[in-house]
Amino acid sequence: MNRRNYLTAVAVSGGAVLAGCTGSSDDECRTETEELSETIYDEWETVGAGQTWTVRAEIEEAGHELDILAIRTDDGARPLLRVEDPSGDLVLETDVAERIERRITAEMEGRYYIYLDNTAAVTSGQWDLDVTYFYEAETEICE
Repeated sequence: MNRRNYLTAVAVSGGAVLAGCTGSSDDECRTETEELSETIYDEWETVGAGQTWTVRAEIEEAGHELDILAIRTDDGARPLLRVEDPSGDLVLETDVAERIERRITAEMEGRYYIYLDNTAAVTSGQWDLDVTYFYEAETEICE
């Protein structure tokens, strides 16, 4: 069995891989698509009152997705999540919440900015932020 791998993008590692079958005709091949993911960010951070915590995410192709999970880990902080696309347009803004979980689909490739704002006036807070990048990989299996 021969395989052809086509990675639609590997944004975080910054490369694409192409490989081809040898000795088989395309009539004997089928394509399988698999969703893959890479962790872009997984950290705890203390954010002062009125301050913003910023994380950047590189998206290699429109249609790829970012999964964002922000959890307040102590009292006092008032987290609000915002995401801007490479053009600076706001593509997501949440209400203040102790736990924020969203998945967005990129409209364009490029650098997305993820902002976690502490809207509390006098209290700092600690948050756990996880950002995961999802993309598809196609494998052509030739028999």
